[in-house]
Amino acid sequence: MDTPRALTAVAHRGDPYRYRENTIESLRSALDRGADAVETDVRLTRDGVPVLLHDETLKRLWRHDRPLRSLSAEEVRGLTAGRVPTLAEALAATDGSRLMLDLPGGPGERAVRRIVDVVRECGARDRVYYTAGAAAMLAVRAADPS
Repeated sequence: MDTPRALTAVAHRGDPYRYRENTIESLRSALDRGADAVETDVRLTRDGVPVLLHDETLKRLWRHDRPLRSLSAEEVRGLTAGRVPTLAEALAATDGSRLMLDLPGGPGERAVRRIVDVVRECGARDRVYYTAGAAAMLAVRAADPS
C-alpha cells in the first residue's frame, strides 16, 4: 500500500500550457508530470452526454460560437475533431488516477445524476471527487448516497 503524501497536487484542467485544456492529452500530460489528481470541468451536451469543457460555448478553445447545450455529442465531436472527450473517455484514459470533476454553471439534478451515473458505470467512484455549488453537491449526494 502506498503511503499517503502530506501534500496533494491537483492539476487544473490538466496541463493547459502544453496541450489544450481538458483534452485527453492535457490530462495524461499532467499525470505523467507528477500531478496526484486532475481537475476537469464536466458539462452535458444536448443529448445528455457528459463531456469535458469549461466554457458554455466552444468559442474560446474551438472557435465555434455555439452553446454546448445546443449540440449533440456527435456534433461536438465533429466540430472539435474528436478532441473534446466524453467523461467516459476521460475516465478510461486516466484509469487508476484521481479526477476532480468541477460541475460549473449550477447544473440541475438531471445533469448531476447523469454525470454520477457515468462515473458509476465506469467503475470510477473510488477515484472521483466533485466540486460545485451547494445545490449541485446536494444533487451529487442524492444521486449516490453511499
